[in-house]
Amino acid sequence: VPSTHAWVNNPVPTNARSATELKCLATAIYFEARSEPEKGQIAVAQVVLNRLKNPAYPNTICGVVYQNKNKRNRCQFSFACDGIKDRITEKAAWESAQALARRVMNDERTLYMASVGTSTHYHATYVKPRWARSMKRMDKIGRHIFYKTRYGGWS
Repeated sequence: VPSTHAWVNNPVPTNARSATELKCLATAIYFEARSEPEKGQIAVAQVVLNRLKNPAYPNTICGVVYQNKNKRNRCQFSFACDGIKDRITEKAAWESAQALARRVMNDERTLYMASVGTSTHYHATYVKPRWARSMKRMDKIGRHIFYKTRYGGWS
């Protein structure tokens, strides 16, 4: 990993393994990628953990997932700030998201996807955010395109 992205080697904080934090990770997986293949769901979880490890972002999973939640359409995880009530309506998908969140946290190194790498951003294929032009495209998985910052993060 280039020195500009060396933060990815930071360990996941111990507090990230609490039930509350795991629920936030599962919620991100569920609302952002439940209709994606498992690889796409893991990639979304990896972005959450990449942000958690990056000092430019909040130091909890819930902080990462809900960052800017009060700024409509100004957050990475659109479900968190789209103004729509978050309702879990697909029981099997929710159970799968919870199990996947636990797997990612318990076996992060094995599930780490090199093609996603140090990505801290992604968007759906049907949108074209302005910020994407300033980043390096890493991979397209399902209906999401993943990006890393060119210089390691925001100052």
